[in-house]
Amino acid sequence: MLKSIRGKIMLAILAVTMFTACSITVVFYLRAAGMIEENYSGILYGRMQQTVKDLDESLKEIYYVDTRAAWDEALRENVRSYISTKNEDNLETVAELLRNHSREYKDINSLYFVFPGEKMAVTSEEFPVNKQGLAKKDIQKLEEEQADNSFPVVVESLIHEGDSFLSVVQKVEDDNGNVLGYLAADIKERTIYYEYLESVNDEKITTILLVDRNNEIITSGDYSDLGKTFPGITDHDVSDKNGYFEENGVISFFSRGGFSSCGLYLEVPKKEVLSGLSEMRLFLIGIFGAFFVMAVLLALWLSRVVCGPLKSMTSTVEKVGEGDLSLRTEVVTSDEIGTLGKEFNHMLDYIEDLIAKVIEEEQQKKDAELEALQYQITPHFMYNTLNSIKFAAFLKGEKELAGLIGDFVELLQASINKKGSFLSVADEIHILKNYIHLQDFRYQGSFQVEYNISEEAYSCYIPRLILQPLVENALLHGIDIKRQKGKIWISGNVENGKLTLVVADNGRGMTREQIRNLFDSHAKKTNGLSAVGVPNVKERLKLYYGEKGGMKYDSSSDGTTVTVFLPAIYDIPEERRRN
Repeated sequence: MLKSIRGKIMLAILAVTMFTACSITVVFYLRAAGMIEENYSGILYGRMQQTVKDLDESLKEIYYVDTRAAWDEALRENVRSYISTKNEDNLETVAELLRNHSREYKDINSLYFVFPGEKMAVTSEEFPVNKQGLAKKDIQKLEEEQADNSFPVVVESLIHEGDSFLSVVQKVEDDNGNVLGYLAADIKERTIYYEYLESVNDEKITTILLVDRNNEIITSGDYSDLGKTFPGITDHDVSDKNGYFEENGVISFFSRGGFSSCGLYLEVPKKEVLSGLSEMRLFLIGIFGAFFVMAVLLALWLSRVVCGPLKSMTSTVEKVGEGDLSLRTEVVTSDEIGTLGKEFNHMLDYIEDLIAKVIEEEQQKKDAELEALQYQITPHFMYNTLNSIKFAAFLKGEKELAGLIGDFVELLQASINKKGSFLSVADEIHILKNYIHLQDFRYQGSFQVEYNISEEAYSCYIPRLILQPLVENALLHGIDIKRQKGKIWISGNVENGKLTLVVADNGRGMTREQIRNLFDSHAKKTNGLSAVGVPNVKERLKLYYGEKGGMKYDSSSDGTTVTVFLPAIYDIPEERRRN
């Protein structure tokens, strides 16, 4: 069967179909498992964050209560009195004040005041009210905890031997800064567990514990964990990470409070999270079986209508679809498939010819547009310049014509020359000075020009005759020649890879409507403004640079400023040299 084309096609169709079905099934299962895991983890982590936030708020309230008690003037006065008189009544008053403060917040188990010098502690509890003979090392440890940590930490109880609790310790001082003692608020381990951790715990969680800022376990579902250091009871050291991750089949969660720095840690086996996927597996197996039956039927049908020569054509079509139009399919039969192959090859020939033709036409169109825009300015320029020379000849005879005609020749060559559409800013300024020389002679020194071009800007290349139309527009329609006070400023600089050229005058200015008409017009005169040069500059900048090049007008009664911006280019690209 495998020696026949039909058998090969059937086997190929079955293999591809089943591979696809199997891949889709596996991907779908993995995606579903990932979504279930992500949803469970996200929900659990959200509950966990809320629990840590609630615990943080509780510890913050306890911290505030402990702080208020430490600064209670009545408490400090009775402490001072007892230290000086050893009157037992003062201790009863201190105990009563501690009871009042301990009732200010529900999570406080008790408050106690430690007298370091007397080695004694007074509590808010009914029994014992005070305890004598505290160990010096226990008091020193409490002092060290207070000095190192103003936030809650796990401390050994000074009242009940063998007991520890989460505590906030405050130093109590008199008005002179002398230490009177230490005030501690304690929260029982089981209170924290049942009040906060129990609400997060579910049957899937195998490890749940709370650590203080030193990673010592405050409370846990397992009593044997209490007092241990955090990394010692788990393989995952995540004490400095907020979030959750999966490693070795275990999803670990950790979140640390911003105020108290207490951290909640959870571990959930991944298999427990995905235990509900058994029904989905049966469903996917059913889907896979349905795909198999459909694949067999499809293979039987397609094997009757598909033949070998299509393989070559299919391969060619795929490669052509990737962009290689030089390929041609091999025609080995004279039936309908052979005819289809021949026509396909003819179609590729036609497409290649068509693409080449379109590219050539687009290039010719662009060249024609650029050339037309560049030389559109020439008749207008020559007309004005010849009038200036004619006027000079009429008034002066031939004495100064040599210099004027020399300037005019350079200008004429710059405007008509087809060898390159670009020139340096230095060459552009040289041409511009020739034009200004002619106009200065024409208007008998009625205006002044000031140049401020940076050395870096001089080296940049720009499209030919960009500045001349802007200066011409300033002379003809900006400054008032009759006032003999006209001035034009021409500046250029390079910053952040962008060349900026500015032409400003102190003329009568332009209205917004005049500026809009000037930009929107196309090689025609409107309202007395020269619309030949300025639109020409604008359109050439757009054709050469797109959005990276352009110009803008700013005008008021004090004059007009034209800003031209384009990329700073220090060499002419090869394709632009050909243009």
